[in-house]
Amino acid sequence: MLQKNVTFLTGNAIQKIKFLYSFSSTCTNPSQSSTSTSKTSEIRRRNNVKGCPNRFEYYVRDQCRSGRIKLNDAVQYFDKLIQTQPMPSIDTFNHLLGSISKLGCYLDVFSLYKKMGLAGIEPDLCTLNTLINCCCHLKNVNSGFGLFGEILKRGLKPDPMTVSTLVKGLCMEGRVMNAVQLFDEMTEKGVQGDVFAYGILINWLCKICETGLALEMHRKMLKTNCEVNVFTYSMIIDSLCKDGLISEAIDIFTEMIGGGVSPDVIVYSSLINGLCSAGRLKEAVSFFDEMVGRGIPADAVTYNSLIHGFCQLDLRKEAIIIFNQMIAQEISPDVVTFTILIDCLCKKGKVGEASKLLGLMVRLGKEPNVFTYNSLIYGFCLSGKLDEAVKIFTSIAIRGGMHNVTTYNMLINGYCKNLMMDDAMRLFREMHHNSLKPTNVTYNTLIGALCQAGKIRTAQNLFKEMKNCGLSPNLCTYSVLLDGLCKNGHIEEALNIFESAKCLELESSIEVLSILIYGLCRAGKLEKARKQLDDLLKKGLVPDAVTYNIMINGLCKKGLVSEANKLLLQMEENGCLPDSISFNTIVQGYLRENEIDKAMQILEQMCNKNFLPNDAVTSMLLNLVLVDEQCRVTVESLPNFSPMALLPTRFDNVKQKEM
Repeated sequence: MLQKNVTFLTGNAIQKIKFLYSFSSTCTNPSQSSTSTSKTSEIRRRNNVKGCPNRFEYYVRDQCRSGRIKLNDAVQYFDKLIQTQPMPSIDTFNHLLGSISKLGCYLDVFSLYKKMGLAGIEPDLCTLNTLINCCCHLKNVNSGFGLFGEILKRGLKPDPMTVSTLVKGLCMEGRVMNAVQLFDEMTEKGVQGDVFAYGILINWLCKICETGLALEMHRKMLKTNCEVNVFTYSMIIDSLCKDGLISEAIDIFTEMIGGGVSPDVIVYSSLINGLCSAGRLKEAVSFFDEMVGRGIPADAVTYNSLIHGFCQLDLRKEAIIIFNQMIAQEISPDVVTFTILIDCLCKKGKVGEASKLLGLMVRLGKEPNVFTYNSLIYGFCLSGKLDEAVKIFTSIAIRGGMHNVTTYNMLINGYCKNLMMDDAMRLFREMHHNSLKPTNVTYNTLIGALCQAGKIRTAQNLFKEMKNCGLSPNLCTYSVLLDGLCKNGHIEEALNIFESAKCLELESSIEVLSILIYGLCRAGKLEKARKQLDDLLKKGLVPDAVTYNIMINGLCKKGLVSEANKLLLQMEENGCLPDSISFNTIVQGYLRENEIDKAMQILEQMCNKNFLPNDAVTSMLLNLVLVDEQCRVTVESLPNFSPMALLPTRFDNVKQKEM
């Protein structure tokens, strides 16, 4: 049965294509008719004179205007009209063709038009515009241009409806820039587009993120006699807000008000959403108050924008106030409203409150969507409640919902954080089974966790699989893999991967180069580590304190504290200020090498910069001052530091143990 249906649909599609091709040739010369009907056609033409419509024609027109007409009724009316003498006005036929077109029965329009041609009924501009519209809806705008040629051949003058229809057809096929070009050419030839044509172009230009061109088109419209309306303004304001050009959107809004065009809730909602996304909550609230002051009631979209804005800035209490106000205004919160609040609570680990909100959502008859569930899974994983996250994951399928890639990524991340790698890999394979393609986030999470668990070979295999699947490893991928290899002692493999990548982003990443330097230092390959640091500087890159500290620590562990001290000076010369870790590492190195004087010099520099010794250095100093009087005097003279203040606490602990 299924195979028969498929064959039927395919055959039907072929018939449609053949019909359009045959129609293109027919409409090239519609005044021609078959020789067998030429005599009848001539009689029909003589009878086709304009006169007062008869009662039946009025009835047909009324039925068409009512919008209640059905296809079968329309065809019956057509068959009766075409047999009527004298021949009814073309206007009545246009009513029927227009109504059938509105029903989406575009091919039927062509069939009836063909019958009109055989009966000798000449089309007018309205007829041909209707046919062009049908071509555009059938995504065959080229045939529409053939009909446009027919308009010109018949000596008819295209009107704004002709322009709007062709422009819409091109836009529906994704040829928006061609539509703009057509519009400009038509304007040059004296065929002016109306507000609908401008509206179509502005709408589609905004959809393809050509906001600048949309604004330019709007300016052109203002220079014509077209009556501007809130529709075109709202599209431009919304597009500007989505592009983050909030100030420009406000300027257009001001222009709109100045031009006497009253804003509606859509315009205000776009501005409020844009301002909230930009963190300009005070202005968003001001526009909200202005809207209400104008007597324009807010809708769910407006409230959702405000709630989302407050949640983004972690102002949960204020978001709840807006939520309660929304309910007080008898505006029912939708799935988006609840999901925004649940997501905000989950990101802060407030999964208990989020679960209660979910319960309220269900009681109000709002079915949670995959985004709602994803937020809950994230929240439970963040709170360490992995079992609850798994329950939510399972409930999605039970409720008839579908997991998406983000759902899997959330739970895989939860398993990885708990080093439950078997479960994480099971979900990964399940993604493939359910025809969901893992993303870079999926692979990065798994590779990082596998490295952390010491499963280096599995991580490397997953890295290869990732590339074989057509995904390009990003900076995060290389970072987690190289870090895992270095920490597990596979420094040569890490270097090979780094060298083979030949990626500019990778070679200029301070983070990645720091990982390699750390691995080389850990493996005792200080010369190679120092070379990596020097190469980094030669590229014009500025290492951060973390990179320098890794190298300083590596040198100190090998007893090369003087070299480390030189690097500390070089660090400052290169515009990177040493931090507490830098100084503490060198002080600890000198103390370990029993070079007390040098340690004291660095300690003095450190204290002058208001850095305090860490626990390890403090412990070593305390041991020294107890046995070395000169060291005690030196330490006591240091600014901002007095290790002797810690001595009573230590002595008290010793006394308590003795007692």
